[in-house]
Amino acid sequence: MATEAKTVIWFVNLGGTLANVGSMKYAWRGHKDTYKNIGAALGVTQAKDTDKGLMFGSNSPTPALVRIGYTKSNGSSASAVRFCEPDKIGGVTTGGTLNGKKIVIKGTEYNINKVTLKTN
Repeated sequence: MATEAKTVIWFVNLGGTLANVGSMKYAWRGHKDTYKNIGAALGVTQAKDTDKGLMFGSNSPTPALVRIGYTKSNGSSASAVRFCEPDKIGGVTTGGTLNGKKIVIKGTEYNINKVTLKTN
């Protein structure tokens, strides 16, 4: 009996012009719920079996990283780091495109309360 995969392939377009023509597709494997509810706002797409040109394992260039703050059910704050398409950074950090959305962490949904660029 086959079981459903727990991970899927995600990708972000890097570079390119209007409508991402000529862009590079930076790809990685991640949990299937990692970008549930927030993938479109971050510019992250789940790959299909027919997608071509996916680039795995590149150290440079890499997509931007954003830190997504959320509130746990006990009231404490926590954060998670996610990839973000460069063209979407303004929308998620200052534009409020993730306002009212939920992030899924280990199968549990939490309310997002802020998004910032990840710094070391």
